[in-house]
Amino acid sequence: MENNTVFAKMPIISAVNEEVIGYEILLRKFNSISLDTFNHSPQLYTEFSFEILCEIFRLDANGLIRKTGQLLFINFTVQQFLSSGTLNFLVQQSDQKSLFNNIVIEITEQDLHHDSAQLAERMLLFTRFNCQFAIDDFGAESSNFKRVFDFKPQYIKLDGKMVKSFTEQSCDITPLSQLVKMCHKLNTKIIAEGVESSEIAIMLKNINVDYLQGYYCGKPQLISLD
Repeated sequence: MENNTVFAKMPIISAVNEEVIGYEILLRKFNSISLDTFNHSPQLYTEFSFEILCEIFRLDANGLIRKTGQLLFINFTVQQFLSSGTLNFLVQQSDQKSLFNNIVIEITEQDLHHDSAQLAERMLLFTRFNCQFAIDDFGAESSNFKRVFDFKPQYIKLDGKMVKSFTEQSCDITPLSQLVKMCHKLNTKIIAEGVESSEIAIMLKNINVDYLQGYYCGKPQLISLD
């Protein structure tokens, strides 16, 4: 790929010591197609799923995204996740499962409305490659806790708007604290998105949120494709 493809990475840090534990990879441009075009025509994520995954894993194999032992979070639309291109990529890499070490697949909570049997089958396949799962945008809309935890995700990513609403000065943070406790009882770790200040980071640390993501933790960084 030349400069017609651009990715960025955004750090996720430990709430305890603020060390970087991994990165979320973000598409900015692919094959000269802008991010805005992808977002207005989300079927493009499905159409180019195989090629996008090939490029992400090439960057990762060349050490351009993360250090050894750090996590790599990859977003999928549900159609992209279930696509033949994604399946073909897994089949092609079936003898190189070490490439999938510490990979976390992100699916939005809203996408869990899709056929649960199809999702569960594809998630099982990814699990055989040692991938983990994160439910993204949790709390962006009315949450169905049973549906979310039926998928047994390793991580829950709290929607940034929800985090902001609970960490405003006049708001009672107790419900968020109870949510964190419940997730921990289910062996699910919490990543808070939209963390924009040290004050918010401290509040989240005090209720035992595990990880933080947002401009306070680090802005997206463009990845060199060299």
